[in-house]
Amino acid sequence: MSNPVSIESHFRVFLNNVMNSHPKIDPELIIRVMLFELNLRRYMGPDIPHVNLTVQYKEGTDLKKKQEEGRDKYPIEIVASRWGDGVIFSGLMGVRHIEKIASDPDIVRITGKASPRHN
Repeated sequence: MSNPVSIESHFRVFLNNVMNSHPKIDPELIIRVMLFELNLRRYMGPDIPHVNLTVQYKEGTDLKKKQEEGRDKYPIEIVASRWGDGVIFSGLMGVRHIEKIASDPDIVRITGKASPRHN
């Protein structure tokens, strides 16, 4: 009799796939956003969560320019971080939006928080 594969091993494979496909993005953030997207489809209103991304860029990147470029591309709030070490993207967004933001070659790391509430 062989041991059945545990759910933990499936999750580890999934988590590794997420980390390998989007190494710049915090994998826990992506998973949280995906779960909210799945659950929000059951309710009236937007089916994507509210997300605050902290985007860190390569050393020497002009953050003001990145803010302006982001404002031209995305219909969300984009401001400099309070410490001047990155840019904050805040608004309703799903995984596909985060993936698009992460496609900027100047981005080093994306972290953040997601909430199912749209306030």
